[in-house]
Amino acid sequence: MAGEKTEAPTPRRMDDARKRGQVARSREVDSAIVILVTLLVFRFSGGGMWASLEALAIDAWRRPGDEVLSTDLAGVIGVQIVIRVLLVLAPLIGAITFFSVLGGMAQTGGPLFSKDALKPKFNRMDPLKGGKRLIASRQAYVNLVKSLAKFGILGGVAVMIFKNRWDDITSAGMQAGLTPAVAMLIDVAFDLMLWTAVVLIVMAAADYLFQKQDLARSLRMSRQEIQDEMKQSDGDPQMKAQMARARRQLLQRIMKSVPKADVVLMNPTHYAVALRYDPATSPAPIVVAKGMNLVALRIREIAEENGVTVITNPPLARALYKATRVGQEIPADLYEAVAEILAFVYRLRTSRFGRRAVA
Repeated sequence: MAGEKTEAPTPRRMDDARKRGQVARSREVDSAIVILVTLLVFRFSGGGMWASLEALAIDAWRRPGDEVLSTDLAGVIGVQIVIRVLLVLAPLIGAITFFSVLGGMAQTGGPLFSKDALKPKFNRMDPLKGGKRLIASRQAYVNLVKSLAKFGILGGVAVMIFKNRWDDITSAGMQAGLTPAVAMLIDVAFDLMLWTAVVLIVMAAADYLFQKQDLARSLRMSRQEIQDEMKQSDGDPQMKAQMARARRQLLQRIMKSVPKADVVLMNPTHYAVALRYDPATSPAPIVVAKGMNLVALRIREIAEENGVTVITNPPLARALYKATRVGQEIPADLYEAVAEILAFVYRLRTSRFGRRAVA
């Protein structure tokens, strides 16, 4: 069908979607980053954090006994404890925040801020449509499958780890002292987090690829949409053809008019104005051709090929170009300046003819 969206989205359509905040992003990547960063921070800084929390607990229990516990004192102690806990957890919080932002930027291709994404969409407030999106949409089924798969895989990983370490766990209670048992349980928890992170990374990579494909599928275009975009980007072919015809007609007029001119005034390359003066047909010189840049250079080439005098006079050339149209007489305030130019051209032409007659 003509309107069927079968074509891959163009770079412009992808860029427009990104500006609207419509990008491929997987929540599984965020979860994997949090687990992995937490694991690494605990692996390299867990001992120091545990020692700091242990010292905090000891300080809290060793407060002077002569202090009467009151509401104000409890509030002060609570604030102190919260501040010290936040200081202990600051490396973990900072690392999670930093790498989460970095992971989001990696998925979206750099910093992304979209005003469109912040605008309220009142059509999403319809409970019927919202329920339909949650129950009957393709994304809802995908999320359900992902949740079940995640639950099953992570559950299997946990069972496998506990099965392999079951002897260590059961023997922890028979060890002398609490510290070795806690250390062993922490080791089991570390193994569990490590394998959980590995599984989540694999699932996050797969989900991100799926999200990219799903975004590309949702942005597919019909052939007509691609053609319309090309017209907007490159211009309508009909308009381009009309402009090309207009340029050809302009060059044809220049090629016919410039050889008949008496003089061409240049700026020296930006502007060109060709003038012709025939007292029998007009009381003042007439602009027979004018142009800018490439057209100006073409006027100069035609003039030199046909023996028309070319004079560089930037102020006069600019003034004539801006004050006149092709086929129009020059303005009265430029009569004197143009008359001096034409007189010079006529003297030059007479001297040339005189030398030819003598020869």
